[in-house]
Amino acid sequence: MKKIFSWLAVIFSSFALAPYCLAQYGLQETAKGAGVPMEGTIQTRVGQILGAGLSLIGVIFFALMIYGGFLWMTARGDTKQTGEAKDIIINSIIGIIIVAASYVITKYVFAVAQ
Repeated sequence: MKKIFSWLAVIFSSFALAPYCLAQYGLQETAKGAGVPMEGTIQTRVGQILGAGLSLIGVIFFALMIYGGFLWMTARGDTKQTGEAKDIIINSIIGIIIVAASYVITKYVFAVAQ
């Protein structure tokens, strides 16, 4: 039964993606069929993808900073946990600075490339 379900899942998922292939019509028509807007160039798309990825990484580092603050607040005088919380906060701040710098560099490179 499990094998049949697996095969049916593969078959139905391949049919579900078929309307979006539309390779014979070209990139513009395929993008319209998939509902993807096609403004700009490849450089613009890559820049948007990199910006979104860097934003996600920045959010992760921010969440780590909040986690470090939570650890610090719940340490209750335990120096080991306080030290661990400080390390997490410092490393997440360094990570945010690196992500922000890479975002600025990426924006600059793509602005010069345009």
